[in-house]
Amino acid sequence: MKRLTLLAGARMIALAILVQVYTAPAWSQENGVSNATFQVLQQADAFLRQGQAERARQALSGLQDRIKDNAYEQAVVLQYLAYAHAGSDNPRAALGAALEAIKSGLLDDDAVHGLHALAGQAAFYLEDYRASIDHLAQWLQQASAVDADVYYMAGYAAYRANRPDTAIVYLEQATALHKAPSPAIIQLLLSLYIDRKAYAKAEPLVKRLIADAPQTREWWLYLSSLYAHQNRYDQALATMMLAYYAGQAKQSDILQLVRLNAQQGLPAKAARLLETEMANQRLVRNYEHLKLLYSCWRLARENGQAAQVLAEAAVLAPNGEDFLMLGRLSMQRNDWRSAKTHFQQGLRKGGLRRVHQARLWLGIAAFKTDDAALARQVLEPLLEVENVKHEASYWLKRIDRPKYTHMYQHSVEISRM
Repeated sequence: MKRLTLLAGARMIALAILVQVYTAPAWSQENGVSNATFQVLQQADAFLRQGQAERARQALSGLQDRIKDNAYEQAVVLQYLAYAHAGSDNPRAALGAALEAIKSGLLDDDAVHGLHALAGQAAFYLEDYRASIDHLAQWLQQASAVDADVYYMAGYAAYRANRPDTAIVYLEQATALHKAPSPAIIQLLLSLYIDRKAYAKAEPLVKRLIADAPQTREWWLYLSSLYAHQNRYDQALATMMLAYYAGQAKQSDILQLVRLNAQQGLPAKAARLLETEMANQRLVRNYEHLKLLYSCWRLARENGQAAQVLAEAAVLAPNGEDFLMLGRLSMQRNDWRSAKTHFQQGLRKGGLRRVHQARLWLGIAAFKTDDAALARQVLEPLLEVENVKHEASYWLKRIDRPKYTHMYQHSVEISRM
């Protein structure tokens, strides 16, 4: 977030307050300011009006030693010094002078009111957001006319001071006053709304951003996300589709669009979109995207295409788990030769969570393809493995028996797989 400079902030926020300060010398003279002090204040006043803040500061600094025994005059000079330091772009000195003047308790309400605004800006620049919002809030309570940017400053300070409710109040006022609020204001308010799940309030803000800059991809994503947060997935999907066809979508957006289509009961459409984007090379044909494509085809019950994609993904996989999945799918189709090949590939690739189970499946597939030697080689070591030894024993006994033809026996075999 870009900070406001103190001088820019003073010009933007406190022009009306400075006018009150300029009337202070005459009022102060009636309340005990000496003629000599009054003349210096008038001179500083003239310098400030001419934009010569450094000359005003020099004049006032020379006065301080002469009035150290007069608390009231010191307070008035500190008041002027605060504005002189602000004009000289010295926020730390401006804040110090303003706080001392306020702390004196000798200035009138108008003077203190102006100093709160100045202290709030100086603290903001120095990133002391707690002090900034404290002073700005006191100033805003009595301010008659406030610029939208002031509310934004106060809102941001409250946000950084971990006062989200206060931040929302000021940021709402900033957006209400601004005919075209900056994206920074709206985005900050949006983030606060979303944190509080106030999606209904957030939605018109995003639509306002889209109306001002329909070519900006981020706004469409915000709106789609808001719809999704409210379980309005059809509208989330439609919004993403608009961004996609307008050419605003990036890789992450396309993947989100694929997932939304799948979640909305359109997995085949999701799969075709993903295939198209990989063919057009807007998406890399990598393992992650292939697994997503496999899931879409599976949801669409296009098992042939799903298996074909899974076979491609298995080659790129970091371990052999996908080959095991292919083997299981082949077992379900009674394609035992393919099952045996896939289980062998999975075991060779390694990194399996269930190595013994994979070897059991390979032994069964070997038995089913009349490869008794491989079946014995794989199954015999499993007799020492607790969780698979009974199944391994069963299939080893089957190797030397005739093949079962009875339907009941066939169902028993299937149940053991």
